[in-house]
Amino acid sequence: MRLKTYIFGGACLLASLGSPIGMAASAPEQAPAAAGAQRTDPSLETLRAKAQERMALDRNLLSSDEFRELESLYQSASRDLRSPDAKAKLKEVVRRFPQSNRAGCAILYLAQMSEGTEREEYLKSAIAKYGNSWYGDGVQVGALARAQLAASYANAGRRGEAQKLTEELRFQFPGAVDHSGARLAEGLQTLKPTRVP
Repeated sequence: MRLKTYIFGGACLLASLGSPIGMAASAPEQAPAAAGAQRTDPSLETLRAKAQERMALDRNLLSSDEFRELESLYQSASRDLRSPDAKAKLKEVVRRFPQSNRAGCAILYLAQMSEGTEREEYLKSAIAKYGNSWYGDGVQVGALARAQLAASYANAGRRGEAQKLTEELRFQFPGAVDHSGARLAEGLQTLKPTRVP
């Protein structure tokens, strides 16, 4: 099975690992609750509100001209990720505006456009540097990058690394969603293909 064509193979492998994500459909685990309090996952509206808050920070960090430039560059790349210059534009977003929310989204897009070691490095960068970046639809870069890297590791037989990422995803990002709004912790099998064909 190749991750390039679909990500579902990772879900099967993660389920066989006894991964909390793979088992979530039958018996969801809960993060440890504080003194008897029950954890509830945030609603999609709450996630989208957090995304808007994070995106608004860029307006405070950048001048008006820089913000317009950032948005223009990012939007021109994300409108057509298959265009010949999309990858270069996304790299430019990361190079010129590394502290911006859009840089995290750009890194994740770059991972989705890449293969092998390059893809792994982009996903690791998204996790390490851009875990608190958000897409406007409520998708958190750090959560989705972990899910995608876990699937890649599972497909490559790197079971221990896949398991570690699935546990991080469940406990650090409760209620995290993919671009369709499906909860990541309900199983990697709910992820849609995330590669740019």
